[in-house]
Amino acid sequence: MKIKCLLTNSTEYRQLNCCENEIYTLKISKNYTYWYYDICDLIDFYKNTGIKVILHIDETDLSLARKLYGNHKFNEHTLRNYESEIMVHSTPKENVESILLSRKLKSWNILKSEKPNWEEQPIGALLGDIDDFSNYVMLSGVSQNNEIITASKTNGIINTDINQSYIAGARFYLNAKRLAEDGLLLRDGAHIKVRDYIDLEKYMLWYSTPEVLGIDEHTTPKVFFELSNEKFMKL
Repeated sequence: MKIKCLLTNSTEYRQLNCCENEIYTLKISKNYTYWYYDICDLIDFYKNTGIKVILHIDETDLSLARKLYGNHKFNEHTLRNYESEIMVHSTPKENVESILLSRKLKSWNILKSEKPNWEEQPIGALLGDIDDFSNYVMLSGVSQNNEIITASKTNGIINTDINQSYIAGARFYLNAKRLAEDGLLLRDGAHIKVRDYIDLEKYMLWYSTPEVLGIDEHTTPKVFFELSNEKFMKL
């Protein structure tokens, strides 16, 4: 497995994930304030994993990144000043019941081992994601990106339109501070994630579904995201 990483000066993105020549490619813009965290997290996370990282960054920038990164680690037991204390994992409707029964959020590979006929591949395969990503539960801040991914998965096509129609599943709001303190929060330069599974009994703050919100399950990422966050903040 290979990952290619490029440091750019783009003003159009903080990060850009794509697949170039059948290699998963991460582009990180130096115009993003914390670019050096992403670069060093990626290098250190994949060290000794057997996954080759192809770096397109000059030595001056790499030296600067290391200097700014200091003693930080990809698995440090504290949140950084730009990281949210609350992180979210979203899932399609068909997964909600089993998650609530098991009280765990599980990686794609664990789910596949438990349900061999479940699905052929994760939605990330359409973006050229490497197989190793399926060993983790991916998290993000309290944003609508979670719902865009879920909608794309539900509709079977990558679509970034926040107003597209889809069947909403669930948003799980998690205590990121506690995950970090327990050494479970990992950073690979592109994602914040947890290996294998997350115990909801210990780390879940709240979850949202259309039923919890009292809305029709046929909705849009924008509506489900906004109403979920609004209720979460009130609670």
